[in-house]
Amino acid sequence: MRVGRAWKVSAVILLLLVAAGAATVYSKSSRDVTTSSDEAYQAWREAIENERRFYFKEARVGFARALELDPQFAMAMVGLARNSEKTQRLALTERANRERGRLTDHERLHVDLMLAMNDQNMKRFNDIARTIHGKYPGDIRAAQILAKAEFDAGHSDRAFQIFGEVLAREPNNADAYNQIGYYYGYRGEYDKAIENLKKYQFMAPDQANPYDSLGEIQAFSGHYDEAIANLSEALKRKPDFFESYGHLGVAYEGKGDVEKAVENYVRASKEAITDGGRVENRMKAFRVAAMAGNLPLARDIALQAQALPHDKAYDAHWEIGTYSAKGVIAMQEGRYADAERDLLVAKQKWDVLVAKELKGSDRKPYWPFWTFVSARNKVAQGKIDEAIPLFEQMVNPPNPWSDFESRRWVYEGRAGLAELLARKGDLDRADRLLAENHKWNPGWAPSRSAELAVAEMHREKVQAASR
Repeated sequence: MRVGRAWKVSAVILLLLVAAGAATVYSKSSRDVTTSSDEAYQAWREAIENERRFYFKEARVGFARALELDPQFAMAMVGLARNSEKTQRLALTERANRERGRLTDHERLHVDLMLAMNDQNMKRFNDIARTIHGKYPGDIRAAQILAKAEFDAGHSDRAFQIFGEVLAREPNNADAYNQIGYYYGYRGEYDKAIENLKKYQFMAPDQANPYDSLGEIQAFSGHYDEAIANLSEALKRKPDFFESYGHLGVAYEGKGDVEKAVENYVRASKEAITDGGRVENRMKAFRVAAMAGNLPLARDIALQAQALPHDKAYDAHWEIGTYSAKGVIAMQEGRYADAERDLLVAKQKWDVLVAKELKGSDRKPYWPFWTFVSARNKVAQGKIDEAIPLFEQMVNPPNPWSDFESRRWVYEGRAGLAELLARKGDLDRADRLLAENHKWNPGWAPSRSAELAVAEMHREKVQAASR
């Protein structure tokens, strides 16, 4: 599991806090946190350790137990807030803030970090993390937040430098190897990514996440059988480790096994502990089923998603997902005008939401799934010249890659653009685009239809020249 998520920025920040919170922030001295109860402190320590392992259900129980034992334990409030949906998170953070007069400077800064996240103010969020990093260089949470901000801004060397500093202080910091592995993977340096993640795996062989991290990178780089083996090992260690089901979905999707991809995305949604995880994996299951033409299954998944319980603060995300799903089904049924209408509504609602969530961020608004479906809808209507700019946008996204899901949409964009350019006679660029996909992931099944189409156009060209 990595720091960062896909299509919803507030979930990105929240997972960043949760995953970063898993790292060692405080020493084992009870003087580092403000609590009057040794038993509460021990419950808090166990919760922190479970966060470090990415065992979030257990962490939530531990933080709640610590808070029961000491109702004024602000860091237990912050920990529980990190592992809660928005309504509870806001209440817990405000409650912790009311205790700030009794807290250390370090603790107050972590309360401020949650307040900034709740306000969706990424600039303030990153500035506070920078302050923590400067004052408390041993705080891995702040280091992770800063590294993510630098990478998102396109400064990958600075992200590596931050984790180099962490390892200089703590050569056996397993979490640092996990993050370094992902950053190499985001840059497409898969050999270095796998090397660092194998170190992580060696240092924590009894935990699920090292196998999950390695399996995820293998899934997105085309090593599907190795990915499935590692993800299965993660699930042996923790059968409800929902991210591993989602990454198995990626591996099976890459192999072209629609049934197993959908099965694992649905299982990931069921096991997820956040609204973000539930909706993201349901949408992936829906997308795979719908794009494969299995509309009865796609409709069933969409209906199940609508019935999922969720925090009312998350209603807008559900509504966006509902309209985008309607648009995809309309497109697959040949109701192209209906598809454009529903997709437009989804995009308008998404624009309103993302304007708030990107406040203070260097990242540009961009929804590749919407761009892809819109492009496919244009192609289905024969509007090739309108579809090409949409695929071009996918090939050249406005933000640096900072997760593998972003990269997969670039694969899709290259494949779609290659096929259209080949239709228009530009076979050379079509070949170059498909070669790029092979460079990053030689076995990505969704590219195969484009490859077959381009190969057929090459044959037609040769036959035409020989007449």
